[in-house]
Amino acid sequence: MDAKKREIRNLECQLAFREATGEESAQGILGTITGRAIVFNAESQILDEYGQTFREVIAPEAATMDFLNTQDIKINMLHMRELTFGRAKRGVGNARLSVDSQGVNFEVAVPNCDLGIRARELTKAGVYDGCSFEFWPDKYDIEEREGKVPLVRHTHFRAITALTLGMDPAYLQTSLSARELLDTIEHREEEEKETTDDEKKVEEEEKAAEEAEEKEESAETKEDEETDEEREARELSEQEQREREAVAVMRMRRNRLSLMNREIEDIIY
Repeated sequence: MDAKKREIRNLECQLAFREATGEESAQGILGTITGRAIVFNAESQILDEYGQTFREVIAPEAATMDFLNTQDIKINMLHMRELTFGRAKRGVGNARLSVDSQGVNFEVAVPNCDLGIRARELTKAGVYDGCSFEFWPDKYDIEEREGKVPLVRHTHFRAITALTLGMDPAYLQTSLSARELLDTIEHREEEEKETTDDEKKVEEEEKAAEEAEEKEESAETKEDEETDEEREARELSEQEQREREAVAVMRMRRNRLSLMNREIEDIIY
């Protein structure tokens, strides 16, 4: 993990939208979107980045309220800066952050504009059902575990730059119990293993098909070679037949010439 590279993690969470009150509508607010952007002490799904496979955990000390109030955090959609519709700049803006024992929560007053309408409608429709956070890593520990992928535990971020509405979570719902979380992780690991086995089976079938095709091509090539030999033999036979016919014609001509000479001699004498 490189402290010079931005990381993005997705969290499956319960996004909620609350319609604006009359006073809020008068201020140009469509309503409020709330959700949890960072979850503490929960293992992520298996991540594969920069050639490294691991799971990770966010420690509570990595995202304290004091730390968040020093950050300029944008609220956007699908990790795109041009789709930013909220901001918490060092604790000030139309987005408010809070921290509890489970993680970091956010609440953003959605502005009445094209991006705000888009965020509201996609959240209400359930298209966006997860949250992401963009961060630059700083301090973390790596735990090597026998029979499992390593576990990275983040204890401090250099910066958190954005919270994002989106899909495809890297973290499971925080409402899951510890037993449910473990069962889900084990089930997903089994699914990953089954997927790997299926991929190997497909590779073996493809290899067998390629070998069968190569054998068929080899047989066709051999058949073509035998056909060429037969063709050469036929051409040689035809040439020999033509030569025999030519010899026969020459003999006929000599015999006819000899007969003509005898007739001439009889006439003279």
